[in-house]
Amino acid sequence: MRNIFKQLHIWLSIPLGVVMAITCFSGAMLIFEKEITPHLQSEYYYVDGVKSEPLPMEELRANVEQTLNKGEKINRVETLDDEERSYIFHLNKKRAKVYVDQYSGEVLGRPERHPFFATMFKLHRWLMDAPQSKGEMTAGKMIVGISTLAMVIVLLSGIVLWLPKSVAMLKNRLKIVFTKGWRRFWYDLHVSAGFYAVILLLIMALTGLVWSFEWYRDGFYAIFGEGAREWLRSLHTGAIGGMFTRILWFIAALIGAALPLTGYYLWIKRKFCKHSNKA
Repeated sequence: MRNIFKQLHIWLSIPLGVVMAITCFSGAMLIFEKEITPHLQSEYYYVDGVKSEPLPMEELRANVEQTLNKGEKINRVETLDDEERSYIFHLNKKRAKVYVDQYSGEVLGRPERHPFFATMFKLHRWLMDAPQSKGEMTAGKMIVGISTLAMVIVLLSGIVLWLPKSVAMLKNRLKIVFTKGWRRFWYDLHVSAGFYAVILLLIMALTGLVWSFEWYRDGFYAIFGEGAREWLRSLHTGAIGGMFTRILWFIAALIGAALPLTGYYLWIKRKFCKHSNKA
């Protein structure tokens, strides 16, 4: 039985490991997008100067409404504790926001997603093969979905393969050794770091499949209810527990990106290097 899990682990990882690594890495890059973007697009997120009092909300709303396209409406206004941060007017279209200097009344604009994060998002969801319409299945979206399904199996089989046969082996599989050469280091990184991150990676994969397959999404909401939409994204990104869990998710996603690469290294060393040594 153990050999079956080993074969599953290897032969799913070899063709799909690169996609798994890309998906995990790009997902890690998106976790702190909200904190990083204001520094990359400061002309929208920060006011020119702080005055004693902001202008009346009715005046600011009127300024924004003059810039809206047909069919656009203001849904809500977001004000932050930081007095240097501009007001954010959220519109009725997804991700549409207008930034306003609340002291001068100037409409600062509606920035597009920063190119770096836009690229990471497209990689994460569709391998850059974005659908033209909502719900459309593209080749990239299918590959990401299949790879995520495979990742669930790889992670579960990895747990089985990790299970130690003795206490001494358990101690070895819970630590990363830096002093016994590169092969031992990559092995420990694959086995030990993978063990510590496996639960979070399973959560990310199982929730992420909702965005890949309609049948999975329908089944997910049938089990957990439509209200699950509210916490699903928070669970997928680690936001469910605030900054602490987001940091944990970030580290786990980076480990997830490293696991296929360390796996390739160990597989190549075992499969090919020993033969070259014999020759």
